[in-house]
Amino acid sequence: MSDATREQLDDREAGLSAEEREKAVADLRVVVTAHSRVGDMCASLDDPSCRLFAEPYDSNGFFLTIEAPEPDEDDAAWEIEVGLWVPDDPYEESGEHTSATGDPVVSCALPLAPSADERVRLLTSVDEKPLLLAEWAETPVGEALVGTAMVVTRRHDS
Repeated sequence: MSDATREQLDDREAGLSAEEREKAVADLRVVVTAHSRVGDMCASLDDPSCRLFAEPYDSNGFFLTIEAPEPDEDDAAWEIEVGLWVPDDPYEESGEHTSATGDPVVSCALPLAPSADERVRLLTSVDEKPLLLAEWAETPVGEALVGTAMVVTRRHDS
């Protein structure tokens, strides 16, 4: 872990109660465990946010995030989000973007924290079938993402 990441984690930890800190450490441990088990697939641990990010090759600009709740928010939930890179310059040729902004498309707020195994299955699924992300992006609110029990709780395009 870099010194900068350690400092960011220390700053994030400041002001948390012992109970909030314990929960945050447990959440981070599960995220890191899942990350370590996906091997060399294109998933990264987004420091220090307790977030996994996956952008498989050939996903047509879609990506997946798995994010732990903020430890100091009582009603926060784990969230699975499918997003899409949107070019900052709409006049650039498709595939030739020099910069883009990631916009959320659909979100699944999970009532219970997914296990490391569930996260690994999710990441492995999108690594094996990158276009699954585009399919999930079409899922209406109230329906589960194909092949999962994760129900879309919010569409960001409406």
